[in-house]
Amino acid sequence: MVKRISVIVFCFAAVAALSGCSHITVLRTKELVEVQDRVDTLYSKLATLQNKLLEEQVKLQEEQKTHSEMMRLVRADILMRFTDIDRRISGIETNIFESHSQLSTLRQTTTEVSRRLEQKLANDEEAANLRKLQLEKLFEIAMGDFNAGRYDLAISGFRDLATQFPESAEAPEAEYWVAESFYAKKDYEAAEKAFFDFVKKYTDGPRYCVALYKLGLAYGHQDKLRSREMIWRNFMNRCPDSPEVQAAKAQLESEERQ
Repeated sequence: MVKRISVIVFCFAAVAALSGCSHITVLRTKELVEVQDRVDTLYSKLATLQNKLLEEQVKLQEEQKTHSEMMRLVRADILMRFTDIDRRISGIETNIFESHSQLSTLRQTTTEVSRRLEQKLANDEEAANLRKLQLEKLFEIAMGDFNAGRYDLAISGFRDLATQFPESAEAPEAEYWVAESFYAKKDYEAAEKAFFDFVKKYTDGPRYCVALYKLGLAYGHQDKLRSREMIWRNFMNRCPDSPEVQAAKAQLESEERQ
């Protein structure tokens, strides 16, 4: 475009030189020059704009490259995070599976323990019932011997019961009847020792008061009257409501009057 305008200006100038350069021709030439200047200016601006556009394009490409790199890094980070999450989920699922397996094993163990415990309780209950029957039978046999006057057999039976089952509720009762058996066979010395051991051992037992009274009787049969009086005074203080108190008082008062 610029070259064409230059050529035209040159042609007009040549014609003007040959024809004597009329006034109109000079004006046209001047206008063409001004047009040429404007065109040059526009061309310069266009070139500047093109350069700026090129720079913007390069900058945009660099930004796109940077953005692409950032997106790649973000995607890589997200992928890594998802991989880690998958690994953790897999670990959790494994733990859940193991927990379920352990829970199942625990339930089986608990069921087996419960079954064994129930069986043991049943066995213990059966054993307790058998033990109770055995104690009752031993006591019944010994008491039968006592009532039949077989005092030596009764003493042996009561002692066996107290020795074999010392923690049972029947043991104190058996020991008391050992003393009663000695007293019934008139072995007062052995009865004294048996009653004395009983009242020392079972101070809060239901047979304590009657055992004190019988101990006093055993002393009396051996003419240990001072010991009998001491025991009976203690008996009357400790057991004022005992049915035997009146008998003890009456005997002591009778002896005092004599």
